[in-house]
Amino acid sequence: MPPTKIPTNEFLGSFQAIVDTYGIPTYKEVNPAIFAIVSFPFLFGVMFGDIAHGAVLFLFGCILVWKADKLKDSALGPIVQARYLILLMGFFATYCGLLYNDFTSIPVENFANSCYNDNSARKIHDCNYLFGLDPRWYRAKDEITFVNSLKMKTSVILGVAQMLLGISMKAFNAIQFNSKTDFLFEFIPQIIMMSVLFGYMNLLIIIKWLTDYEMHENDAPSIITTLINMPLKGGLIQGSPFIGEGTFN
Repeated sequence: MPPTKIPTNEFLGSFQAIVDTYGIPTYKEVNPAIFAIVSFPFLFGVMFGDIAHGAVLFLFGCILVWKADKLKDSALGPIVQARYLILLMGFFATYCGLLYNDFTSIPVENFANSCYNDNSARKIHDCNYLFGLDPRWYRAKDEITFVNSLKMKTSVILGVAQMLLGISMKAFNAIQFNSKTDFLFEFIPQIIMMSVLFGYMNLLIIIKWLTDYEMHENDAPSIITTLINMPLKGGLIQGSPFIGEGTFN
Protein backbone atom coordinates (compact mmCIF):
# COMPACT_ATOMS: atom_id res chain seq x y z
CA MET A 1 0.00 0.00 0.00
CA PRO A 2 1.34 3.48 -0.83
CA PRO A 3 1.96 5.81 2.12
CA THR A 4 -0.58 8.44 3.10
CA LYS A 5 0.23 12.13 2.70
CA ILE A 6 -2.45 14.55 3.87
CA PRO A 7 -1.62 18.21 3.16
CA THR A 8 -2.68 20.49 6.01
CA ASN A 9 -2.42 24.14 6.95
CA GLU A 10 -2.56 26.09 10.21
CA PHE A 11 -6.34 25.74 10.35
CA LEU A 12 -6.64 22.03 9.48
CA GLY A 13 -3.55 20.83 11.36
CA SER A 14 -5.13 20.49 14.82
CA PHE A 15 -8.20 18.66 13.47
CA GLN A 16 -6.03 16.26 11.47
CA ALA A 17 -3.92 15.60 14.57
CA ILE A 18 -7.06 14.56 16.50
CA VAL A 19 -8.03 12.10 13.75
CA ASP A 20 -4.49 10.74 13.48
CA THR A 21 -4.46 9.81 17.17
CA TYR A 22 -7.18 7.24 16.40
CA GLY A 23 -5.73 6.09 13.08
CA ILE A 24 -4.23 7.64 9.98
CA PRO A 25 -6.49 7.21 6.93
CA THR A 26 -5.00 4.92 4.33
CA TYR A 27 -4.23 6.01 0.80
CA LYS A 28 -7.37 7.45 -0.94
CA GLU A 29 -9.66 6.80 2.02
CA VAL A 30 -12.20 9.42 3.07
CA ASN A 31 -10.52 11.76 5.53
CA PRO A 32 -12.86 12.24 8.54
CA ALA A 33 -10.92 15.33 9.64
CA ILE A 34 -13.04 17.37 7.21
CA PHE A 35 -16.18 16.44 9.15
CA ALA A 36 -14.41 16.88 12.50
CA ILE A 37 -13.95 20.59 11.75
CA VAL A 38 -17.61 21.09 12.65
CA SER A 39 -18.57 18.00 14.65
CA PHE A 40 -15.74 18.08 17.22
CA PRO A 41 -16.06 21.71 18.43
CA PHE A 42 -19.87 21.59 18.20
CA LEU A 43 -20.18 18.44 20.31
CA PHE A 44 -17.74 20.01 22.75
CA GLY A 45 -20.06 23.00 22.95
CA VAL A 46 -23.03 20.69 23.61
CA MET A 47 -21.12 19.22 26.56
CA PHE A 48 -19.51 22.43 27.83
CA GLY A 49 -22.35 24.86 27.05
CA ASP A 50 -22.07 27.90 29.32
CA ILE A 51 -22.19 31.56 28.29
CA ALA A 52 -19.47 32.72 30.70
CA HIS A 53 -17.02 29.84 30.36
CA GLY A 54 -17.57 29.63 26.60
CA ALA A 55 -16.97 33.38 26.21
CA VAL A 56 -13.71 33.14 28.16
CA LEU A 57 -12.53 30.28 25.95
CA PHE A 58 -13.64 32.15 22.82
CA LEU A 59 -11.76 35.32 23.85
CA PHE A 60 -8.69 33.24 24.65
CA GLY A 61 -8.90 31.72 21.16
CA CYS A 62 -9.23 35.21 19.65
CA ILE A 63 -6.07 36.33 21.46
CA LEU A 64 -4.19 33.25 20.26
CA VAL A 65 -5.24 33.94 16.66
CA TRP A 66 -4.49 37.66 16.90
CA LYS A 67 -1.07 37.31 18.56
CA ALA A 68 -0.09 33.99 16.97
CA ASP A 69 3.20 35.21 15.47
CA LYS A 70 4.39 36.61 18.79
CA LEU A 71 3.27 33.65 20.89
CA LYS A 72 4.66 30.84 18.70
CA ASP A 73 8.10 31.09 20.34
CA SER A 74 6.74 31.45 23.88
CA ALA A 75 5.59 28.87 26.42
CA LEU A 76 2.17 28.96 24.72
CA GLY A 77 3.67 27.70 21.47
CA PRO A 78 2.02 24.24 21.54
CA ILE A 79 -1.36 25.80 22.34
CA VAL A 80 -1.01 28.33 19.52
CA GLN A 81 -0.99 25.46 17.02
CA ALA A 82 -4.53 24.60 18.14
CA ARG A 83 -5.75 28.22 18.20
CA TYR A 84 -8.47 27.75 15.58
CA LEU A 85 -9.74 24.65 17.35
CA ILE A 86 -9.91 26.57 20.64
CA LEU A 87 -11.64 29.47 18.90
CA LEU A 88 -14.37 27.22 17.47
CA MET A 89 -14.77 25.34 20.74
CA GLY A 90 -15.31 28.64 22.57
CA PHE A 91 -17.76 29.85 19.94
CA PHE A 92 -19.93 26.73 20.08
CA ALA A 93 -19.72 26.55 23.88
CA THR A 94 -21.04 30.13 24.05
CA TYR A 95 -23.77 29.36 21.50
CA CYS A 96 -24.92 26.25 23.38
CA GLY A 97 -24.76 28.23 26.63
CA LEU A 98 -27.25 30.66 25.08
CA LEU A 99 -29.45 27.72 24.11
CA TYR A 100 -29.24 26.33 27.65
CA ASN A 101 -29.70 29.86 29.07
CA ASP A 102 -26.84 29.07 31.43
CA PHE A 103 -24.46 31.74 32.74
CA THR A 104 -22.29 30.00 35.38
CA SER A 105 -25.38 27.99 36.38
CA ILE A 106 -27.45 31.20 36.62
CA PRO A 107 -30.36 31.58 34.17
CA VAL A 108 -30.77 34.94 32.46
CA GLU A 109 -33.62 36.27 30.37
CA ASN A 110 -31.60 36.86 27.21
CA PHE A 111 -34.23 37.59 24.61
CA ALA A 112 -37.69 37.87 26.17
CA ASN A 113 -39.71 37.49 29.32
CA SER A 114 -40.53 34.04 30.59
CA CYS A 115 -43.62 32.26 29.29
CA TYR A 116 -44.56 31.30 32.87
CA ASN A 117 -46.06 33.55 35.52
CA ASP A 118 -44.10 33.79 38.74
CA ASN A 119 -46.95 32.41 40.81
CA SER A 120 -48.03 29.68 38.39
CA ALA A 121 -46.47 26.55 36.95
CA ARG A 122 -48.79 26.73 33.94
CA LYS A 123 -47.46 28.09 30.68
CA ILE A 124 -49.00 31.23 29.21
CA HIS A 125 -51.22 30.26 26.28
CA ASP A 126 -49.59 30.58 22.85
CA CYS A 127 -46.34 31.84 24.38
CA ASN A 128 -42.99 30.47 23.20
CA TYR A 129 -39.66 31.64 24.54
CA LEU A 130 -37.83 33.30 21.67
CA PHE A 131 -34.49 31.49 21.86
CA GLY A 132 -33.22 28.69 24.04
CA LEU A 133 -34.54 27.30 27.30
CA ASP A 134 -37.12 29.29 29.24
CA PRO A 135 -35.38 30.63 32.40
CA ARG A 136 -38.44 29.76 34.50
CA TRP A 137 -37.47 26.08 34.30
CA TYR A 138 -34.41 26.74 36.47
CA ARG A 139 -36.75 27.64 39.35
CA ALA A 140 -39.04 24.64 38.93
CA LYS A 141 -39.10 21.79 41.44
CA ASP A 142 -38.27 19.26 38.71
CA GLU A 143 -35.57 21.47 37.17
CA ILE A 144 -32.81 18.83 37.33
CA THR A 145 -35.05 16.14 35.87
CA PHE A 146 -36.26 18.33 33.01
CA VAL A 147 -32.97 20.01 32.09
CA ASN A 148 -30.88 16.84 32.34
CA SER A 149 -33.45 14.93 30.28
CA LEU A 150 -33.46 17.65 27.63
CA LYS A 151 -29.67 17.72 27.39
CA MET A 152 -29.38 13.93 27.42
CA LYS A 153 -31.95 13.43 24.65
CA THR A 154 -30.39 16.19 22.56
CA SER A 155 -26.97 14.58 22.99
CA VAL A 156 -28.39 11.19 22.00
CA ILE A 157 -29.86 12.62 18.78
CA LEU A 158 -26.58 14.32 17.86
CA GLY A 159 -24.51 11.29 18.85
CA VAL A 160 -26.59 8.91 16.74
CA ALA A 161 -26.37 11.32 13.79
CA GLN A 162 -22.58 11.39 14.13
CA MET A 163 -22.38 7.59 14.32
CA LEU A 164 -24.56 7.29 11.21
CA LEU A 165 -22.14 9.64 9.47
CA GLY A 166 -19.23 7.48 10.61
CA ILE A 167 -20.88 4.35 9.25
CA SER A 168 -21.49 6.18 5.98
CA MET A 169 -17.73 6.69 5.69
CA LYS A 170 -17.45 2.92 5.32
CA ALA A 171 -19.80 3.07 2.32
CA PHE A 172 -17.75 5.83 0.70
CA ASN A 173 -14.54 3.85 1.18
CA ALA A 174 -16.13 0.65 -0.12
CA ILE A 175 -17.28 2.46 -3.26
CA GLN A 176 -13.88 4.11 -3.69
CA PHE A 177 -12.02 0.78 -3.50
CA ASN A 178 -14.80 -1.14 -5.32
CA SER A 179 -15.18 -3.53 -2.38
CA LYS A 180 -18.60 -5.16 -2.67
CA THR A 181 -17.91 -7.34 0.37
CA ASP A 182 -17.42 -4.35 2.68
CA PHE A 183 -20.46 -2.59 1.26
CA LEU A 184 -22.87 -5.56 1.37
CA PHE A 185 -21.73 -7.34 4.52
CA GLU A 186 -20.48 -4.46 6.69
CA PHE A 187 -22.06 -1.16 5.71
CA ILE A 188 -25.61 -2.37 4.97
CA PRO A 189 -26.05 -4.50 8.15
CA GLN A 190 -24.53 -1.76 10.30
CA ILE A 191 -26.66 1.04 8.87
CA ILE A 192 -29.83 -1.07 9.14
CA MET A 193 -29.18 -2.04 12.77
CA MET A 194 -28.25 1.53 13.68
CA SER A 195 -31.33 2.96 12.00
CA VAL A 196 -33.95 0.51 13.28
CA LEU A 197 -32.69 0.69 16.87
CA PHE A 198 -31.15 4.07 17.64
CA GLY A 199 -32.71 5.87 14.68
CA TYR A 200 -36.09 4.63 15.90
CA MET A 201 -35.22 5.85 19.39
CA ASN A 202 -34.47 9.31 18.01
CA LEU A 203 -37.82 9.28 16.23
CA LEU A 204 -39.59 8.44 19.49
CA ILE A 205 -37.77 11.30 21.24
CA ILE A 206 -38.94 13.79 18.62
CA ILE A 207 -42.52 12.47 18.66
CA LYS A 208 -42.62 12.71 22.44
CA TRP A 209 -41.30 16.28 22.30
CA LEU A 210 -44.04 17.24 19.84
CA THR A 211 -46.81 15.66 21.95
CA ASP A 212 -48.51 17.81 24.58
CA TYR A 213 -48.93 15.75 27.75
CA GLU A 214 -50.22 18.63 29.86
CA MET A 215 -52.72 17.31 32.43
CA HIS A 216 -51.75 13.77 31.28
CA GLU A 217 -48.15 13.64 32.46
CA ASN A 218 -48.50 10.15 33.95
CA ASP A 219 -49.58 8.77 30.57
CA ALA A 220 -46.33 9.76 28.85
CA PRO A 221 -44.55 6.54 27.79
CA SER A 222 -40.93 5.90 28.74
CA ILE A 223 -38.62 5.69 25.74
CA ILE A 224 -36.04 3.52 27.54
CA THR A 225 -38.74 1.12 28.75
CA THR A 226 -40.19 0.98 25.23
CA LEU A 227 -36.82 -0.02 23.76
CA ILE A 228 -36.28 -2.64 26.47
CA ASN A 229 -39.76 -4.06 25.80
CA MET A 230 -38.99 -4.49 22.09
CA PRO A 231 -37.01 -7.74 22.60
CA LEU A 232 -38.50 -8.75 25.97
CA LYS A 233 -42.24 -8.05 25.64
CA GLY A 234 -42.88 -7.81 21.93
CA GLY A 235 -42.78 -4.01 21.83
CA LEU A 236 -45.30 -3.41 24.61
CA ILE A 237 -45.75 0.31 25.33
CA GLN A 238 -46.48 1.21 28.92
CA GLY A 239 -48.63 4.34 28.86
CA SER A 240 -50.22 6.18 25.99
CA PRO A 241 -49.02 5.06 22.51
CA PHE A 242 -46.68 7.43 20.71
CA ILE A 243 -48.88 7.54 17.58
CA GLY A 244 -52.51 6.66 17.06
CA GLU A 245 -55.52 6.35 19.31
CA GLY A 246 -54.88 7.56 22.85
CA THR A 247 -52.23 10.16 22.02
CA PHE A 248 -52.61 13.82 22.88
CA ASN A 249 -52.38 16.80 20.55
